[in-house]
Amino acid sequence: MILHRLLFLLIFLEVPLSNFAQSGQALEKIFKFEQAHRTIGTQAAASLANGQNIDVIQYRAHWWLNPQSDSIRGKIAIVFKPSGGAMSQTSLDLASNMLVESVKFRNVSAQFSFSGASTLNINFGNQQLNPGSIDSLVIKYKGKPIPSVFGSFTRTQHAGNWLVYTLSEPYCAKDWWPCKQALNDKADSIDISIYTPTGNTAVSNGLLVAQSENNGIRTFRWKHKYPIATYLIAVASTNYAFFRHKAVLASGDTLPVDNYCYPENFNLWKTEMAAVTNMIEDFDSLIAPYPFPKEKYGHTQFAFGGGMEHQTNSFMQNTDFGLQAHELAHQWFGNKVTCNSWEEIWLNEGFATHMAAMEYVKAGLSTWPQEGRQWIDYITSEAGGSVFCSDTSDLYRIFSGRLSYAKGAMVLRMLRWKLGEQAFWQGIRSYINKPSLAYSFVGTSDLKAELENSSGQDLDEFFQDWYKGEGYPNMQVDAMIEGDSVHLILSQQSSHPSVSFFEMDVPLLLKNGINDTIISLPFNQNGQMYSIGAGFIIDSIGADPESHWLARWNVSQITRNKLLDETAAKSFYPNPASKTLVFRDGFQKISSAILFDLQGRKLLSIKTDRNGEKTSLEGIAPGMYLIQFSSSGKNASMKLLIE
Repeated sequence: MILHRLLFLLIFLEVPLSNFAQSGQALEKIFKFEQAHRTIGTQAAASLANGQNIDVIQYRAHWWLNPQSDSIRGKIAIVFKPSGGAMSQTSLDLASNMLVESVKFRNVSAQFSFSGASTLNINFGNQQLNPGSIDSLVIKYKGKPIPSVFGSFTRTQHAGNWLVYTLSEPYCAKDWWPCKQALNDKADSIDISIYTPTGNTAVSNGLLVAQSENNGIRTFRWKHKYPIATYLIAVASTNYAFFRHKAVLASGDTLPVDNYCYPENFNLWKTEMAAVTNMIEDFDSLIAPYPFPKEKYGHTQFAFGGGMEHQTNSFMQNTDFGLQAHELAHQWFGNKVTCNSWEEIWLNEGFATHMAAMEYVKAGLSTWPQEGRQWIDYITSEAGGSVFCSDTSDLYRIFSGRLSYAKGAMVLRMLRWKLGEQAFWQGIRSYINKPSLAYSFVGTSDLKAELENSSGQDLDEFFQDWYKGEGYPNMQVDAMIEGDSVHLILSQQSSHPSVSFFEMDVPLLLKNGINDTIISLPFNQNGQMYSIGAGFIIDSIGADPESHWLARWNVSQITRNKLLDETAAKSFYPNPASKTLVFRDGFQKISSAILFDLQGRKLLSIKTDRNGEKTSLEGIAPGMYLIQFSSSGKNASMKLLIE
């Protein structure tokens, strides 16, 4: 959805702006909301129950839009069939402040009434509707929509000219028109006529199939013949200027890319918006064919701080490169396949954020390690939070930049590393193209199933930890380098109690001044130990150099026989040790030695009274430790690896 609107809410996060505003990174700009933080209460949940006994086939809408007025007038024909048994009534979503002038069914007036804040009840009287039959309702209404937190129906100005536009995600379609807005029913098509004063251009979804002008009123008729979720239907009107770019699809067909912008921004928009044509070609080849090839893609300028992926026609506040990529990606992820609940919003926003990063990297404006690093830094700025959205009554939780956008994108990045590029993209293509999912509603279980099929891997544990679970692992890597080999102990501590242990594949970089290699170690229990050969002398070790995993890392490394004091190298052995540590005198007098853990806690005193003294290490967990000792009046220390 709208990448910029609350991707980073600095009014709620004490995070330096410079951390996230670097150019060439796909998390884009940071926008502060001027609205106060608030929730939408129980209206959202209640509205999802409306219209459950009908299956919408088509919306035929006639809207009168005057940008100089903050009201709307409309006539909506809803073509439908009963979705269950015989029925004599139904309900629709519409804010109760709107004035319904009439409801007609089969050309006969039908009784109607409001209940609650946004339920329009319609009674068909003695006329019973039977399963499989196709009927239609015609509703005439008018009124002044009450703006929601994201606008829903907004009137404003640009350069002294009035503009009116709509934005319905997630629950706001009801604010300005009667509809069924639950996430379980897409209209098969829409047919929209917009009447607006001369001098204005009115835009909507799909193709402009007719326009005319008579008695100071311009009429624009738009048709869209693909399934569409209610929140993706939109209209706007002002004195738009028009230009067209073209993209060449993998099929060889040419796709028009139609743009409507403010006249004062025409030159800028015509230049900057050319970038999206290459993005269309990239996604069309990589993911799946553009979902609406018989119509168009395009942009319409509006005043909201960001963008909204209205189907075939993204509304855009500006020409930002990343915003173009983000809203375009939604045509596949969010529009072709649409989350079946706002609990699953990451399937829209996580994918769009990930795909925008791909375009940044392809354009040379960023790198994948940079993208991953900024996502990780943002996500780990707080200890908890899951990708799964547990509170769909709170708009700010639904569109959490940290969780729905960044963590959602990071889950996809982790899956690419875990499954491999070929299996990952094969699964994504199946997810987008599968007949039972395409142009329908989807959940995380659908994505998981296709990725399991393509990779042959069981992803139950992965999705339980990273999708449903909260937080991330704090990783500890204890390493002892010995020539071309390294001895490792891996451990972690979860940032949140919902996940006791995050299973993961740990990428480590082994290198020296000439050579380097990345190894991947399966990690499924604390204290896991490895001995790895690199094939070259190792100088240093780095954790997750390409930012593939959501984790905070601490690497503690020592090199055998390159200790802080030669005396210690000769006086304490073996290193690594197991159950016993032996003191060997005769080189230089050790007066005392104490074993500490890396947090500075004293564990035990090491016996140094005479040559051959043994100190039991029973009860000491495997890991890296510190021996502090005193010799000839000088203090020194060494690291000890206990296996």
